[in-house]
Order: sequence, then C-alpha cells, then structure tokens
Amino acid sequence: MNLLDLVLVLLAIAYGVSGFRQGFLVGALGMAGLVGGGVGGAALAPILLSGFEPSFGVSLGALGIVLAGALLGQTVGATIGAAIRDRMSWQPAYFLDASAGAALSVAAMLVVAWILGAAVAGTHLGELSRTVRDSQVLATVNRFMPRTAEQTLFAFSRVVDPGLFPRYLEPFAPEPIVPAPPPTAAIASDPDVLRAGRSVVRVNGVAASCSRSLEGTGFVYAPGRVMTNAHVVAGVSRPRVHTRDGESYDAEVVVYDPRRDLAVLAVPDLPLPALVFDDDTDPGDEGAVLGYPGSGPFAIAPARVRAEQRLQGPDIYGERQVVRNVLSLYARVQPGNSGGPLVSDEGTVSGVVFAASVEDPRTGYALTVDEVREVAQRGLAASRPVPTGACA
Repeated sequence: MNLLDLVLVLLAIAYGVSGFRQGFLVGALGMAGLVGGGVGGAALAPILLSGFEPSFGVSLGALGIVLAGALLGQTVGATIGAAIRDRMSWQPAYFLDASAGAALSVAAMLVVAWILGAAVAGTHLGELSRTVRDSQVLATVNRFMPRTAEQTLFAFSRVVDPGLFPRYLEPFAPEPIVPAPPPTAAIASDPDVLRAGRSVVRVNGVAASCSRSLEGTGFVYAPGRVMTNAHVVAGVSRPRVHTRDGESYDAEVVVYDPRRDLAVLAVPDLPLPALVFDDDTDPGDEGAVLGYPGSGPFAIAPARVRAEQRLQGPDIYGERQVVRNVLSLYARVQPGNSGGPLVSDEGTVSGVVFAASVEDPRTGYALTVDEVREVAQRGLAASRPVPTGACA
C-alpha cells in the first residue's frame, strides 16, 4: 500500500461519513451526478482539447475537465436528493437511507478515482504514473469494472498522455523490468550498425480526423517495402517517406494491423537496400535502436536485450486485448523511434520498436521477429492501399 492508497482510504472514510449524514437519496443522486459528470468530462475532454498538441498543460487541462464535471454533477444531484429527503419522517427508513447513502458515496468516490487512475496509469507522467500503477486500491476496483468502461476512457487517456506511444499494458498491471547491465557505447559506431542505418527512413503524415501531424521511423525490409508501427500512420491517408540524404517519396499503406501495431508501406521508387530479419536474439545480446527520436535527426541508441516477454495489453485503439511477443530493452526509446528497427551488431533486424516504459526511462520495447513475420510476408504480396482507421 502506497501513499495514494492511504489517501484513497481516508477519502473513502470521509465520503462514507458524509454519505451517512446525507442519506441514500442524496447519495444516489449525488453519485449519479458525480459519475455522470466525471464520465461526461472524460468524453468531453478529447473534443475540447483536440486542437492542441500533446503537452503537460493539456494533460492537466483534461484532468481538470473531469474533476469539474464530477463536482458539478455531484452538486446538482445532491441538491435534488436533499430536497426529497427533507420530506421523510419515518425513522427506520431514515436509518436505512443513511446506511445505503454511506455505501453509495464510497462507491462513487472510488469510481471517479478509477476514472482518473486508469487514464494516468498508462501514461508517461513519471512518478505520478508509477504511483497510480502501484495502487492496490485502484487495482482492486479495476477488477470489478466492465471492459466497456475501459474502452470509453481510452480516448481520454490519449489526451492525458503527452507522449506518442500506445498503451502496451493494462492500466494497473505490474511492469516486469528485468535487470541488465547497460549496453556499451561502442555499438553505435559498429560498421554493420552504421551500414544498416542507411535503410532507415523517417515516416510522417497528417491524420485528418484529429488534425494532428504524426511522425515516426521505418525501415526497408524488402525492395519498395517499408515497415513501421500502425500508430505512426493511424488515420493518415498520404504518408511520406524521407531518406537520410534528404529525398522524400510518396507512400501507400498496404498492410495495417492495429492489433500488433504494425504497418507496411509500399514505396516503389525507394532506392535503399533491404535489411534482413534475424530471430536469433537472446537476453544479454547487444544491439542498437535506429531512428529519429523527438522528431530530430537520425540517431543511434545503444541497446541491450533485458528479456523476451509476452505482454498483454490493449490494441492501439483500446478496443480489444492482445498478447504481444516482445523484447524488453535496456535503451532510451523516445517518441519518434516508433517503427524503427532494433539491429544486432551484425546489422540485422532483431525487432521493431513500438513502446517505451512508463516507469523506467532506460527501458523500451520491440516486437520480436516472430511477432512481425506474418505482417512482413503479407506486405510482400499486398499492392493495394488499405484504410488506416482513425487516430490512435
């Protein structure tokens, strides 16, 4: 139990006492207003803040909208309930009303805390995210919440999160970070790694449905075929591919897999050599993450494989649960690295980067070669553009 759990317990006691005094009618209508206002705020926040680029200020604004909606709803509901309760005169009914009111008030407080916690737990907000993820109280509440409730909050969580990575774990699931020694800096100057970097491209485009510019990394894995993450091109109808020498090319998305978070682009005129996949990767192996972190220039980040894991989490839209085979990396993975290759010291592709840890800035995740193989094969045969859905 952490400090947040202690605060939640104290709040539960306070709400219980308040609910007992107010009674069931006041509590029921207040709860309806509190939850309804909170959920309404969560639904309204993405609409009101859709024109703003992700930032810490936008995150606070989104949380503020939820809190304001919840408090306003509770006030309105409680006022109506109090007016009805004042007309009661039978004492047994009054006591039952008070007891039920205490239970409802506690439940309402925990639901709103879960709404905020579920939105924050999977985001990259440092110590705040870690504290929320470790909350035993919120984890217990989460076990009783329907799956549809989590889906409703997914769009809100994307507003709260100032990062550009998708969620890769359930909100209150523990993140297993396996200890490993840091990678050596020399890998960044390895000739085979440098050679592989020539096949790494920048991928960008505009997602019209959310008026947002998206950018990430991709790599050539076959003549005229570039692999990247699905969330890099989600909602983008006309992606562009840019090489390190300043050339740019029109691309078409021919495979789009939001479950695995993978996409394949057809770029027929791209004159870059193809990289080779290699599934012979073990914990402790060194490599490098290649890409364009922070929308900046091409960069090489040394990496070491912490472990191979199976992570259960939502797809990029939060619509269904998926299990991904991933490599946990000791590496600094940043927004912009999405879709880039993890290359070995031989210059082969060991995985496709798709996420960064919400708890440890030195941990990132790459999909294994086994996980991406089927999508890569489909991309070789695909020739027609496919829909890229909505913004992720």
